[in-house]
Amino acid sequence: MNDRSAPWRRRNRLAAALIGACCAGVLAAADQGFRDPFLAPEPSPAISKPTTGALPDIEAEPRLRAAELAPPALLAGPGFRVQPEAQAHGFLYQFKIETAHGVLLAQGLDMLEQRIDEMTALEALHAESVSAALLRSGADAAMAPLRAVAAVAQRPGEAVIGLPQGVFRYFSERIGRVGERARRLSARADQRISHEGSPFAGADAPMTAARVPRGDTEDNWFGDVGDEVVRLARSEAGYGRARRELSARLGVDPYTGNPLIRERLDRLAWAATAGRLGIDQTLGLLDPISGAVLSTATDINRLVLELPPEDLRARNSERLMRFVPGEDLRYDLLQFSRLSPSLQTRLVDLLGQLDPSAGAEHVLEFALMAGNEVEARFVVNTLQLLVDHLGARASGGRLAGVGALLAYDSADGERIFALPVDLLSWTEGAARWFEQPGLWDHPQRSLVVTGDISLTAQRALSRQGWSLFTQARRRPGVDPEA
Repeated sequence: MNDRSAPWRRRNRLAAALIGACCAGVLAAADQGFRDPFLAPEPSPAISKPTTGALPDIEAEPRLRAAELAPPALLAGPGFRVQPEAQAHGFLYQFKIETAHGVLLAQGLDMLEQRIDEMTALEALHAESVSAALLRSGADAAMAPLRAVAAVAQRPGEAVIGLPQGVFRYFSERIGRVGERARRLSARADQRISHEGSPFAGADAPMTAARVPRGDTEDNWFGDVGDEVVRLARSEAGYGRARRELSARLGVDPYTGNPLIRERLDRLAWAATAGRLGIDQTLGLLDPISGAVLSTATDINRLVLELPPEDLRARNSERLMRFVPGEDLRYDLLQFSRLSPSLQTRLVDLLGQLDPSAGAEHVLEFALMAGNEVEARFVVNTLQLLVDHLGARASGGRLAGVGALLAYDSADGERIFALPVDLLSWTEGAARWFEQPGLWDHPQRSLVVTGDISLTAQRALSRQGWSLFTQARRRPGVDPEA
C-alpha cells in the first residue's frame, strides 16, 4: 500500500532543512557583522539614553550672600544699597535694590548690572530742580490720558504676582505644547494676533499660575480707550521724540523696564510736549549730569535712540526677512511680543551674527513665548551666549526648538544649548527637563551656562554625557578680559 503522505513528509523535511540552513547562514552572517536590510536598524549606542548609574538627588535652590555673587561696586554706591542676601529662584538670583525713591527688584546678575548702570540717571531724574520744573509745567494734568493708555499697553491684568519665577517657565516640558500650537497657527497665510489675543500667551507652565487671569472685558490688546487718546498715545509728533532725546542725554534705554525711571521719563517727556516746558529747557535740566552718564550710552544701539518705533520695526522686519520669509511670525514678534524695541533690535542683530542656514523661525517662536521683561532678556541673552561660545564657528548652523528652549546645531556637528542663567541647580524641574529625548539623542551635545552649575547638577549632567561650559561672573556680550 502506497503511503500518500510520504511526499508531504519529504517536502516538510526539505523545508525544515532549508529553514535550518537559512538560520545557520543568518547566524553566521550576524557573527560577521551582517544585518538584514529589511530589519529595523539597531539603536546606535551614541544616541542611546544614558543609564550610567543613579542620578544625584534633587536639590533646592540656595540663598546666598550678595557679596559672594557680585563685585562691591554693584552692591552699594551713591543713592543705592543692595540687600545683603539673594535667593536663587528660577535659576536667577533675586536682588533687592534699596534707593531713596523706592525698592527695585533685579532678577539676575545681568539685570542687576543694568539697574546699577541706571543709578546716575535715576538720581538726575529725581533731582530737586527737575521736580520743581515738573510742578511748574502742569505736565501731570496733561499726562492723565497718556497714563490711561500706558496702563492698557502694559496689560496689568497679566502682571506677575507672588514670588518671581525667574526663567523656570522655559524649563517646563508642558510649555512645549504652546510652541507646537503656535507653529500651526503661524503657518496659516492670514493668521494675525488680533483683538482675540495671542496664542503664545496661554503657556501651561509654572509661571503662568502666578499671573492674574484676565477678565472677560480684557480679552483684547487695546482695552476700552477712546479713539482720541489712542491717537494721542500713538503719535510721534513730539512725545516719543522727546522721550528718546531725554534718554540719549541720560544714557539710558528709552524702553527700559526700570519703573522708577520710566515714570519720571514719561513726565519729563510730557512736560516737554504738552506742558509749559519746551524740549530745549527740559534737556537743559539734565545738562549738569549728562557728562556723567554718557559713558553708559555706548551700550545702547543708536538706532533705538534715533528712530521712531515704527521705523525701527520696519528696519528689523526687513533684516528678519532674510531668515524668516513668512510675514506672520515677523509681524507677531515686532507688534505683539514682550520684547521691547531695544530687545527686538538686539535679537535681529544677533540672529544676523549667527547666520543660521535654517531654523530661524524657532527664534521668533521662542521670543513670542516670553511673558515679561525677565523672560524677554533670557531670549536675547540666549542668542548672545551662543554667539560668544561659537566665535568664528557662528555661521551656517541650524536652529531647532526643543521643548520651549532653543538648540543650535553647528556646522561641525555639535548640538549646543545655551542657558543664560546665574545658577543651574539640579531641581525637580531641571531634572525632568533634561529627560527630554531632544536633549540626549545627539551624540555631541554641549551645555553653555552664563553663570555657574551646581556640583550636583554637574555630576548628573556629566553622567548623561554632556560637555559643560560656564562663563561664570560674565555678562553675555562682555569681554571677560576687558
